[in-house]
Amino acid sequence: MKLFKICILLFVPALYFSQNDLVFIKGKVTKENTNLPLENVAIKNSGSANGTITNKNGYFEIKLTRTSLIKLHFSHLSFYPYVKEIRSSGKDTINVSITLKEKPNLLDTISVFASHKPETLVGKPNYSIYDFDFYEDKLILLTSEKSLNKAQIRCSDYNGNIICSLPLPKDAGTANGFFHDYEGYTDLICSDTIFRLDLINKEFIIMPINRNDFSKYLKPISDSANGSYYHSDQWEKFPLFNYYFLRKNDTLNHVLSTVSNPELMKIYNMEYYYLPPSAQLEARRLAVEYKTDKRIIAALMSGFTQSMFYEPLYAPLFVLNDTVCIFNHYTDHIYHFDRRNKIIDSVKIDYHHPKNWREWKKQLYVDEFQNKVYAFFSKNGHHYLKQINYQTGKEVMTYKLKHQSADKIKIKDGYVYYVYRPFESTQEKFLYRERIE
Repeated sequence: MKLFKICILLFVPALYFSQNDLVFIKGKVTKENTNLPLENVAIKNSGSANGTITNKNGYFEIKLTRTSLIKLHFSHLSFYPYVKEIRSSGKDTINVSITLKEKPNLLDTISVFASHKPETLVGKPNYSIYDFDFYEDKLILLTSEKSLNKAQIRCSDYNGNIICSLPLPKDAGTANGFFHDYEGYTDLICSDTIFRLDLINKEFIIMPINRNDFSKYLKPISDSANGSYYHSDQWEKFPLFNYYFLRKNDTLNHVLSTVSNPELMKIYNMEYYYLPPSAQLEARRLAVEYKTDKRIIAALMSGFTQSMFYEPLYAPLFVLNDTVCIFNHYTDHIYHFDRRNKIIDSVKIDYHHPKNWREWKKQLYVDEFQNKVYAFFSKNGHHYLKQINYQTGKEVMTYKLKHQSADKIKIKDGYVYYVYRPFESTQEKFLYRERIE
């Protein structure tokens, strides 16, 4: 019966949940295996400036804006960090108990000149890892022995121990990869269906999502914070889109910012005039039928959006310490918005204009735990991460990944995670991580 209720709730659009604005979370943090209370553990809500610390008895209390999924980060210099995912489920007060694992004292054995080597997290000889995502203090893996037509999802700890596994249903189709939605859930995209993944009692629960609901209510939403949902109407075949915000318990969208590539738009609109008269007539007929602009139809008819001269826009939105940031690579600025969705300021950026334009790979990664932003570059077969100060727009540092051709990159708590197989090797694809320094 509980699983049935979960499945029913899944199909209710997340934007229309009726819920209170605040939730009160309290609990106790203890040391693993001893049950001793831990004092001065820092507790922070993901993507927010809200935080607190535990008292001498290990207790803490924190009041947060309610979201469907709350991520609390627990950190202490002497203990490994921990992320607790909490489903609010309409409760006003939530009690949690947390245990932290103590870090070993290696100060006497570490050379200050040593170069950190990539750490193999999960590597098995009988299957490859094609994608992964984070789940609390565990990892969700998309694996397969030969083909993703017969993929399995697995859950692992950070020592490579497999906790549970589940083959995909036969009617799922080919697995394409994971999508981490704005609610914090891991969604598995397959050719014939989409699943939301969860873990209950160390067992996978997979729940099908209607593809239309996914495209309408999940995929367009960048994030939620400050009592608002942030989403866009971006279409990869058109060089202009808007970011909107929708306040909770409201039905009216408000434009936050417009992103466009003016130079590309000029070329895009000219495609109509390059068509022969008969094709222009067909473009006008189709534009009336589909209630759109004839120039959009013409650009699709001519194949311009599939050519080497067209690139989809890349101007992501992130919420960092309660500040909404839009990285607009076409105006060369980061725009900052406050809690009321009013623009605060803008700062100049130029990291995306390297001497060799091919090095910039149009990808930003965010470390949610540390609120840091990294831009992705590739040069001479090597991958680089450049930390960008989202407040000033300046480059802070550059880190070169040890392994070439690292794939499925994600960043968490100062580490870069990726899937990799050595060139011309018979090794399967393993999951690695490196400390960013």
